[in-house]
Amino acid sequence: MSAAKFIQSNYKSIIKDPLEGIYVEYASEDNIFEWNIWMEGPTQTPYEGGVFNLRMFFPDDFPSNPPKLVFKSEFWHPNVYPDGKVCISILHPPGEDEMSGELASERWLPTQSVSSILLSVQSMLCDPNMYSPANTDAMVQCRDHNKEYLKRCKEVSLKGRASLPSFIKIPHPDTDRIEHQKQIEKARGYDLKCSMDIDMFDDVGDGEEIHFLKLIRGFLNINNNN
Repeated sequence: MSAAKFIQSNYKSIIKDPLEGIYVEYASEDNIFEWNIWMEGPTQTPYEGGVFNLRMFFPDDFPSNPPKLVFKSEFWHPNVYPDGKVCISILHPPGEDEMSGELASERWLPTQSVSSILLSVQSMLCDPNMYSPANTDAMVQCRDHNKEYLKRCKEVSLKGRASLPSFIKIPHPDTDRIEHQKQIEKARGYDLKCSMDIDMFDDVGDGEEIHFLKLIRGFLNINNNN
C-alpha cells in the first residue's frame, strides 16, 4: 500500500471516530501529506482552556517512518522545541537509540497510527518528560520557577484560543452528550452483524462505554475485511 493510501486510511479513521478535543483536516485539498490540526489543552493542566494549531507533515515512506508534528501556535513546554517541533518518543524513527536510551518499543512503529501520536501529545501536555527536554529553558522554568511557568502557559493558551477560526468545530465525543449518543447509535448500527446487545453495558461509565464501542467496531471491521 502506498503512503497516500495509509494517510487516507488514518484520516478516514479519525473522521469516523473523532478524538476528544482534536480537530483534523487536510492542509489543502491537493496535499494530503500535510494536515492542519487544532487541539484543546487537556483539563487540569496548565493548558486548560487553550486551543492550539499544529501541522503534521508525512514523509513519502510513511508509515515506515513517522510524520513530523509542529506547533504553529506559540507554545511553551519542555518537550517542544522553540521552533514548535514536538519531541516525543513516538515521533522518533524506528529502532533503539543508544544515545537517548529509548527502546524500539517506545519509538515509532509502522503499525501505529496518527491517533496514537495525537493521544501521545495530549499525554505529553499532562505529563512532560523532564529528563529529555527539547526546550531547556521551559524545563528549568517548570522545575525551578513553576509559578512563572504556569503563567506563561496560560498566556499562550489564551493566545491560541483567540486564534481559533469560528468555523472550526472541535469534536467532543467523550464528553458532549449529543456527540456521545451519535457514537453509540453509529456502533449500534453494526448490531445487524452482531447479536451482542450494547444496552447491557449501559451501567458502565461514559468513557468506558465509548471505549468498548470502539473496540466492537474495530473487531467487526477486521472480520469484515477477512
